[in-house]
Amino acid sequence: MASGARWHHWPMQKGTPERTGYSPHVMPNISKSEAWTWQAEILDIHRATPLIDDQLNVYVTSIAGRSVKFSPDGKKLWSHYTGVERGGVPGVPVIEGDRLLMLSTFGFLISIDLETGAEVWSRKVTQMSDSTTDCLLATQGVVVLSAMDPVVSTLAAGRTQRWNHENNRVLGLSVSDGSVVFKFAPYTTVYNFQASTQHDGSFVFQDVTGAVYRVTLEGKLVWYGGAIDPKSASTAAAVISEGKVYAVCNVGGGMKEGMSEGKGHLHAYDYVTGRKLWWQELPYEGNQAVAVGQLPGAKGLSLVMGMGKNPGIPWFMLVAKILPSWMVPWTYPIYALTLRYPHWFAWPQNRAILAFDAETGDLQWWHELPAYQKLASEGDNEKFLERYQGWTNNPNNEPVCMPDANSQPVIDGAGTAFVPFQDGHVYAVRDANGDGKISPDEVQSHHVGDAFQASLAMAPKMLVALDCQGRLKVFKD
Repeated sequence: MASGARWHHWPMQKGTPERTGYSPHVMPNISKSEAWTWQAEILDIHRATPLIDDQLNVYVTSIAGRSVKFSPDGKKLWSHYTGVERGGVPGVPVIEGDRLLMLSTFGFLISIDLETGAEVWSRKVTQMSDSTTDCLLATQGVVVLSAMDPVVSTLAAGRTQRWNHENNRVLGLSVSDGSVVFKFAPYTTVYNFQASTQHDGSFVFQDVTGAVYRVTLEGKLVWYGGAIDPKSASTAAAVISEGKVYAVCNVGGGMKEGMSEGKGHLHAYDYVTGRKLWWQELPYEGNQAVAVGQLPGAKGLSLVMGMGKNPGIPWFMLVAKILPSWMVPWTYPIYALTLRYPHWFAWPQNRAILAFDAETGDLQWWHELPAYQKLASEGDNEKFLERYQGWTNNPNNEPVCMPDANSQPVIDGAGTAFVPFQDGHVYAVRDANGDGKISPDEVQSHHVGDAFQASLAMAPKMLVALDCQGRLKVFKD
C-alpha cells in the first residue's frame, strides 16, 4: 500500500485506503504453529490493528499509549509511550511515509519517526477524543480523524465519564504539522470512526446509526444517505470498492446499552451520486464492516462479513449497575462461579460469517460459528479484577476490552476470509470448490487467547494477529 514516498504493506486498519481488507498475497496456514509470538508484559488492552511497513516490520499500539516496533523476526526495535498527561490511544494509528501518526484521548496528534521511535512533533489538536476504536486515515497530505469537539456538557462538568460518550466532529489535519485543514459536523455521533478514500480529494464514513457521508478534504458534504433507523446503533464502517460504497447498520436496536438486539442490514451506494443500489437483510446484528475480494467460484468481487450481537460485560460491571457500591465486593463468590461455570450465566449467542455478491447483494455462502455462551468476550470477565486493580498505576488503560462480536474480516489472494472471533480464535474460511457451501475441511482455526477488536494484518507470506490482552502471533510461510 502506497504511503507517502514509501509502499507499506499494511499501514492502516484494513490495509488499504478504501478499507477493503484485501491483500493479493496468499497467507500461511493458521492451523500450523506461528513463526514467533510476543506477549505484552504490562496488562494493557490492545484494540488497534497491528501495522506492517515496507520492510515487514510490525507495529503494535495499546490503548494505554504504548507502541512497540518489531523486526520481521520478532526482535524489539523500539518502544514509545504517550504518557499520562496526553492520555492513551484507544484507536488505530496510521503509517504515512516515514511517520507513525496517532491521536491520544486528551487530543494530542503525535508524529513518531518510524526508524528511531523518536517523536517528530506532538500537537494539541482537540480537547478530547472518545474511547471507541477510531481509525486514522491519511490521504493527500491530510490525516482524517474524529474527535469530541465540543466536549459534551455533562462530561465537561465532570458528571459523566469519557467512555459514556462518542465523538461528534470529523477533523482534517495536516500530516506535516497537525494544523487544521477542515472541520465537519455529522448529523449525529460516530462510533469506531473509520473513513475510507480513493485519494480523490474526498472520503466516506458512516455515523453510529449507519448513515453514510461523502465529504471533501475541504470539509464540504458531497452526499448523505442510508439513515434507515436513526434510533439504532452499529459499530460498523463504510468501505469503497469499484465505484460502490458498502455500509452496515442495524434496524430496531443495536449494540448500545439499553437497546434491544437489532436486525442487521448491508447496503450499497453509488460512490459518485450516493444513490442506493441494493440492500440485504442479515440474519444477526451487523456491527462489522465488510471485506471485499475475489472468492473461489465467484465471477466478480464478493463481500465477506462476520455478524452477531456484541458481547456483554463482566460480572462486577453488571452488578455495579443494580447494587450499591458497598455490596459489589460481597458478590465475589458468584463471580468465581461465573469463571468456573460461565454457561450458567449467559444464553447461547449465535454468530456467523457470510459472503455476498458485491454487485447484487445475493448470498454466496453462510458459515455458522460456534454459539458463544459467556457473560463477556473471552478474557474480559477472567481478567477484569487484575486490570481494575492495576488501573491506579496504569491510568491510560481500561479494565475491559469490550470488543465487537467479530473483528473486521480480511481476504487474501487465494480467497480465504480470515475472521477473528470473540472466543479467542481466528477462523479462516475458504469455499475451495466454489459450491456455495462451507464444509468442515474448508475451515481452519487457531486459538490465540483473548477476544479481538483488532483486524489481522497481511504482507507477503506473513499474517499477524493481535488479541485484546496483547498477545501477538505472526504466521509465516
